[in-house]
Amino acid sequence: MFEYFPSNYMWSSAVMLSLMAGGDLGQIDRWLAPLREADPDVDAWTKAWDSAGAQQMERAEDDLRSGYRRSASARFLRASNYYLTGERQTPLGPAKTDSYQCGLTAFTRAVECLPRPLERVEIDSPDGVLPGYLIPARDEQGPVPIVIFYNGFDVTKELLYGFIREEFADRGIACLVIDTPGTGEPLRLRGVASRPDYEVPTAAIVDYLEKRPDIDRARIGLLGISLGGYYAPRGAAFEHRIKACAAWGGVWDYGAVWRHRWATRSKTTSVPFWQLPWVMGTETMEQALERVEQWTLADALPHLTQPFLIVHGEDDGAIPLSDARKAFQAAGSTDKELRVFTAAAGDGGIEHCNADDPDPARQLIADWFAEHL
Repeated sequence: MFEYFPSNYMWSSAVMLSLMAGGDLGQIDRWLAPLREADPDVDAWTKAWDSAGAQQMERAEDDLRSGYRRSASARFLRASNYYLTGERQTPLGPAKTDSYQCGLTAFTRAVECLPRPLERVEIDSPDGVLPGYLIPARDEQGPVPIVIFYNGFDVTKELLYGFIREEFADRGIACLVIDTPGTGEPLRLRGVASRPDYEVPTAAIVDYLEKRPDIDRARIGLLGISLGGYYAPRGAAFEHRIKACAAWGGVWDYGAVWRHRWATRSKTTSVPFWQLPWVMGTETMEQALERVEQWTLADALPHLTQPFLIVHGEDDGAIPLSDARKAFQAAGSTDKELRVFTAAAGDGGIEHCNADDPDPARQLIADWFAEHL
């Protein structure tokens, strides 16, 4: 992995994630370069990313005044990316809330200027409203297939859009990037923690999609990235209206992963430790470690019979490759594939969620869904 911060895996992985979502290295370096030789300072981190976002917002407004809406939309998207990248590592409090709100505002402004529309949707569920954006299929008539795209442990629907953009749309498939329990707006604005039984939000989303005349109810797929590699297979295992499922990063026993991280005080986590109690909805780390033990796919995956794809990097520092192999073996699907990106094959993309070289994995996933839906 390109280590922008050679002695700080967490911050380096955040830079890679920003690039994966459409960030520009030159713009990032303009604001983060002073932090490379200094001791880690979370306030300086937040200020740097907020400053990068604010500069892009100013340039976007300049573009709008000149009538350049497409250029403005690109700048607003990068602004949202930068605000939300910094927000991921910012502790709970006013600064985090401010960065998140700025990221939402920037993304809303981008949507207003995009050359092709995004539709904001709000889906009723037992956990309250689940907000998302529907990316329409390009130049397709009649009901179209759709892929639901789930967040991982620490990203948002706005970053998901940056990860996937028009890849499904260009293949005649709609895509719904959505915040679900424990992620995005439900967590940050309403305090809705995650839940192990992700078939519950999955069923609510499918109920909504089945009512849309522009969606083919017989061709609904489900994709999850990072911890979404738990959310999506768990959802599909017990919600068989999902017709194909992919994990962009395999997960097996997330509780065991976190017990190891905490016991070793791992330096190769992509998020601070305080995020686990926040996402789990507990007051202490001990309570969070107990609750996260429910996040295992051992009992769920035998019920997954739909076509199933796992994409994993051999040097994933967050979730070991052995977990992806266990998930693959346990899946009840007869049509299943584990695609491991390796250094020996010259693949690139050997880190967590292929963030060090994401496009080959992105294209593979989009092509796989095009074939199976």
